[in-house]
Amino acid sequence: MPSPVGHILGGTIVYLAGTSEQRYRSGWVLMTALLGSIAPDIDFLPGLFIGDMRAFHHGITHSIAFALAFGALVFVVARRYDQAIARRSALLAALGCASHVILDFVSVRAGTRGVPLLWPYSTELFGFSLQLFGDFRYGDISEGIWSVVRWANVSPLLRELLILGGAVIALLWKRRLPLLRSDTQQ
Repeated sequence: MPSPVGHILGGTIVYLAGTSEQRYRSGWVLMTALLGSIAPDIDFLPGLFIGDMRAFHHGITHSIAFALAFGALVFVVARRYDQAIARRSALLAALGCASHVILDFVSVRAGTRGVPLLWPYSTELFGFSLQLFGDFRYGDISEGIWSVVRWANVSPLLRELLILGGAVIALLWKRRLPLLRSDTQQ
């Protein structure tokens, strides 16, 4: 499964792809896309109380229904503050959330659970491994920060940075390209 860095990069890709118009580029829209990209991992919190962060991981928060509900919540909150960007914020929040689900869906490793993609219609777990990102592992919560910071996670993290970070760089470059062309033609 991807690391939090990989999921944040996924949310960044959603933001960059979904804000081609200047009027949608705002801190609020970026925040909702990034928050959406990590929101499904809120299911780690109940596990903290019983000492096993992974006890409830890949639960209903890793479904398309949760992504839609998260987008709806963002819409309700955003329209109170800025009507102009409420729909775009909600859309990118839902897509950021869906990007997390999709990244986990394509990163299932042997012997682990998939994601309940179609919950509440089905509790079946779906997923397969494209083996793009490697095997980022979380240790026992009693290890503190060392449950995540470990040599075994360096390679998967570098793969995420290469693949997802490369996509972020490509989207940033694509945005700048028309500006460079118009400057050179004048």
